[in-house]
Amino acid sequence: MFEKIIAFFMSIIMAIFPFFGENKTVSNEEVAEAVIYAVENKDASALEAVMCKNIKDNFDDLTGEINTMLSLIEGDIESITWKKFGGYYESDGNGKSVKQNAQSYTIITSKGVYGISVTIETDNSFAPDELGIRAIALNTQVKNPDPNTNTSYEYIYGEFLYRIFATEGIGTMHN
Repeated sequence: MFEKIIAFFMSIIMAIFPFFGENKTVSNEEVAEAVIYAVENKDASALEAVMCKNIKDNFDDLTGEINTMLSLIEGDIESITWKKFGGYYESDGNGKSVKQNAQSYTIITSKGVYGISVTIETDNSFAPDELGIRAIALNTQVKNPDPNTNTSYEYIYGEFLYRIFATEGIGTMHN
C-alpha cells in the first residue's frame, strides 16, 4: 500500500515537473512504475505524466485516449510483469544523441492476458522535454504454442487493441 501511495505522489510530481525539469535522462524503472500504477488503478494521469511532449501536444484529449485504452483491460489484475527488450541509439557525431528503449508488459487478469509494448525516450540531448513514452500499444496475449522457439516469452501477441504514439521520432533521430 505504501508503494502505491508513493507512486501516486510521484505521478503528481512528474505531471507538474516532468522528469524533474533539467534531467536529460529518464529511467526505464520510472516509466515502468508509472505504467504499472496506471494499469492497476486505471489512472490516466499517472500514464500521462510520463508521456513525451510530442504526444501531449498532439492529442486533443490525451486523458480520454488513455482512459479508453485502460478500459479495454478487463477483469481484476492478478499480476503484471515487465522487461526491457530492445532499443535504439543514434548520435549526430557532434555530441547530440537520442536513445530509446522498448519495454514489454504482461498483464494477467481474472478475464484474460494482455500485453503492453512501450517505446521510451530515455535520453535526448537535443530536446530533453521529449523524454518519456513515445509509443504505447495494448494487445491481447495468448499462451506461446511453441516455447522452444522463443523461451523468453510465456505469452505472445494476440489481437491488437489500442495504441497511442508520437507523430515523429519513434526509432529515428529527431530534435
